[in-house]
Amino acid sequence: MHTMKKKEKFFGLLGISAVSIMLFSSMCHSNLVLATTYAKAATADATITVKPTCSMTATIESGNEHTATIINGQYKENIGLTSIQTLCNDYHGYAIYAIGYTGGDVGVAAGTNTVLHSNALGGTYDITTGITTSGDTSSWAMKLAATIISGTYKPDILNGYDDYSIIPQVYTKVASLDPNIDFADPRTDLTATYAAYISLGQPAGVYEGQVKYVLVHPSSNLGPDYYYMQDVNEWGATIAVGQEITAYDSRDNKAYTVRRMCTSGAGSTWQEKEASCTDSTLWMTQNLDLDLNPSIKITSMNTDLNEYSVDSVAYSDSGGYYLIQEPYGPDTIVWSPSSRTVTDIDNTSGGINGWYNSNTAPWSFSPEGNDASTSWYTNGTYFQSSLCNTSNDQTCNYLKASNTFAQNYFQRIPFASNGSHGKVGNYYNWSAAIASNNSSSFATSTYYDTTKNPKNSICPRGWRLPIVSATGDENDFAKLNNIYNSIHDSDKADQGLFNAPVYMTRSGNISSNKLNLAGFNGSYWSSTVYNDTNADYLVFRSNLVITGTNNSRFFGWSIRCVSDY
Repeated sequence: MHTMKKKEKFFGLLGISAVSIMLFSSMCHSNLVLATTYAKAATADATITVKPTCSMTATIESGNEHTATIINGQYKENIGLTSIQTLCNDYHGYAIYAIGYTGGDVGVAAGTNTVLHSNALGGTYDITTGITTSGDTSSWAMKLAATIISGTYKPDILNGYDDYSIIPQVYTKVASLDPNIDFADPRTDLTATYAAYISLGQPAGVYEGQVKYVLVHPSSNLGPDYYYMQDVNEWGATIAVGQEITAYDSRDNKAYTVRRMCTSGAGSTWQEKEASCTDSTLWMTQNLDLDLNPSIKITSMNTDLNEYSVDSVAYSDSGGYYLIQEPYGPDTIVWSPSSRTVTDIDNTSGGINGWYNSNTAPWSFSPEGNDASTSWYTNGTYFQSSLCNTSNDQTCNYLKASNTFAQNYFQRIPFASNGSHGKVGNYYNWSAAIASNNSSSFATSTYYDTTKNPKNSICPRGWRLPIVSATGDENDFAKLNNIYNSIHDSDKADQGLFNAPVYMTRSGNISSNKLNLAGFNGSYWSSTVYNDTNADYLVFRSNLVITGTNNSRFFGWSIRCVSDY
């Protein structure tokens, strides 16, 4: 038995606006002479939106069902034939993954999903996957082929699956259609078939197995068994209060821990408040680490870009926004950052080359450096006093290998490792945080009316910057602090934010080409405007937490994104 299933990452939608066309004409006669005839016409444009759609169907061809009668000691190829048809009109392409799916059958051992199983004989005689064609071990294998129909584009078969190969134990990419395809005809066809070898000692019986194929869109995604930040609308509501997962940003495939935080609950500890929680929000528990590059456009398909208008005060051409029909798709907002993330760390002083203090243009910095030899993650390279603007010992020794406190931030641990929350990520000024090349149009405080906050940010799609507000129930930082920072010791004011389960970091800030107050202060941008040069943010240190204050937009601070799903 062979089973096909499909997964649609996007659904198509066609909408047509009503159109009325009116024609008025009037004629009059005077003394039997025809007067001038006037015709007036009014037209309305029709708007048709075709959204990105990727789907997959499978048909087992009649007469080629996946069944075979095999005598012991015999090898048989081309068992059955399934036609897999895909339809994808999206510029970003797709990938097809395969996985053995026998694990759902009764009597199959837990964790086993790549066997041919006999319900009558039990798991003792399961036929494992393999490409054996003789000997004492029975096996079965799969093969894919791409077919060409006039006007269609053939996907690439990957990882040797163009010949008989083992059934994947975990989701494995087996075919893909690269981005930038021509959409003259977006359909593609594949075929799946199987082979089996039955050894002389294999007991007679009926053995069944399954393979599941999943279409993942776009092609850059890691696979169907991962959470993606951009798909939070699909899985966000399933995450319970206190539950933490790992989710991937499809823009660069970096992983972040994500947790549903309580924002309203009763009790004296955060554990008690979570137990009685009545409201909650999804938070990243690692700092954003997205690098910006003028040559790499980010779009509303993967980024929190929600507003565009050439006439808008908030977003104009000078802000770098474009509404693109092709190749990204209709009604897609595209932003090209005007500057690249700075990575040049001076080998001598540890200073930053290329950072510019700007209140309007976007600037960002990655402490990972150009390479490992110039990275702050190579503990102990930079510890000169010139990096510090305070005599506080914890700060001035922050980058020394002997400072174990600092190692919570600046060590070269894979960013994707689940549970390793204490990563600095990148530093962004406020213009970069709101994904703007020119934020000068935001000149008036939105503290008392956060509906006028910027609608765009560099957070993944479905996520946003936290809000600072005069109203407590709108201030994301205040709600988080109220639940998770119940320590009232003046010398440990920020411990609830610094430790589990929030894991914010005392990353310091970037300004004037230097790292300042690292290990001493933690600062996180909000989307709230203070005035034409300042924006609101969260700041904390061991003896102070302020959930809403303001400072110059040119500072490079950390970013944590929130989701309302």
